[in-house]
Amino acid sequence: MKKDLKVAFFLGYKSIVNGHKGTIVLMIFILSLAFVNLVFVASILNGITTTINNQIVNNYVANIVISPQEEPRRKDYIVHTKELRQQIENLPGVTATVAHYKMIATFAYDKNKDGQFKYGSWEVIGVDPEEEPSVTGILNNIIAGNYLEGLGSGDIVLGSDIAGGYGAVEEFKSLGGARVGEKVRLNFGNGATREYTVRGISKVRFILIDQTAYITAKEAKSILQLSDNRASQILVKIDKTGNEDWYIEKIKEIAPNLKVRKWTEYTSIVGDLTKSFDLIAAMISIIGLAVAAITIFILIYVNAINKRRQIGILKAIGIKENIVIISYILQALFYAISGIVLGLIIMFYFVEPYFIHHPLTFPIGDITLTIKEFQVTQGVFGLLVAAFIAGLIPAWRAARENILKAIWGA
Repeated sequence: MKKDLKVAFFLGYKSIVNGHKGTIVLMIFILSLAFVNLVFVASILNGITTTINNQIVNNYVANIVISPQEEPRRKDYIVHTKELRQQIENLPGVTATVAHYKMIATFAYDKNKDGQFKYGSWEVIGVDPEEEPSVTGILNNIIAGNYLEGLGSGDIVLGSDIAGGYGAVEEFKSLGGARVGEKVRLNFGNGATREYTVRGISKVRFILIDQTAYITAKEAKSILQLSDNRASQILVKIDKTGNEDWYIEKIKEIAPNLKVRKWTEYTSIVGDLTKSFDLIAAMISIIGLAVAAITIFILIYVNAINKRRQIGILKAIGIKENIVIISYILQALFYAISGIVLGLIIMFYFVEPYFIHHPLTFPIGDITLTIKEFQVTQGVFGLLVAAFIAGLIPAWRAARENILKAIWGA
């Protein structure tokens, strides 16, 4: 068997060395592009879900959300928030917590100062301007004006989809172009009415966040008539995403009646997207592998047809059929491996660095490639299997041909 492999390897090597160099280079290049396509599509789709997840964790709900108790009796607010936050922050790995005060308000904006108001209802969150940046990244996404400061009770930061005019996803639902320094009037659900000066506009390119407005916690507590030791929500930031379950258990031990949720419970849209993306990636991968297999098949088939006489002579002098078949399979695997190596070089030294410096701009954020090791491995394995099958079929047919017919070309 070892001797047969040596002979097959020699025959395959001589066939490649004596083959048309341009054809070989073109074949390897085509297979490298097929491999890049397998990895690239999956990486782009992974990048989309990764960006959505990062937006939710970094700008929306952090890692863990604590809400008021729902059983045995529903409550509107979390009580003793200072003590609770202190206990949670003492847990190892918790980097920060913040209290939020959530409301719904109807906004009124008179753009032309002629008494013609534009209305819309959006969520308003009361935040501590000094604590909030330790948990969410709204401060880093102010595109006009400034962030909230101190106890400014008359200031508000509008999400870009509320203000309008900043590439809002639903521009027709926005206020139509509210700008920094202008006034907006808010009517809250409890009957309170306030007029605010727009201090800043935030834009993170995620609709759930860009349709939110921010006021100071002091102002929110004044509207809700809350004491300093209550809150609508507590967000918890930990040092390593993925370890939330342990912290949730610990928080439930501290406050068993409160509702504690992991950030993934706010990503139902991501689950649906992931399933759809997996299906798309699988379909594209199958098509890509089919194209690669057909390309190899054609090359091996044409090569075998052109060397019918040579194959017949080899069989006539005692070379076994399986040696001929293995020699062509080795050729196919050579093309595939060379294409994979070139594809890896293209992917990791050209494509990935390009997208790091030039990410795709989507409504959900900047998209870069998220390359997963197991998907690269799948691509390598898939292309090798495709090459094996594509080399086996034409080689098997050519090797089984009658010796005399092969030699005389009958």
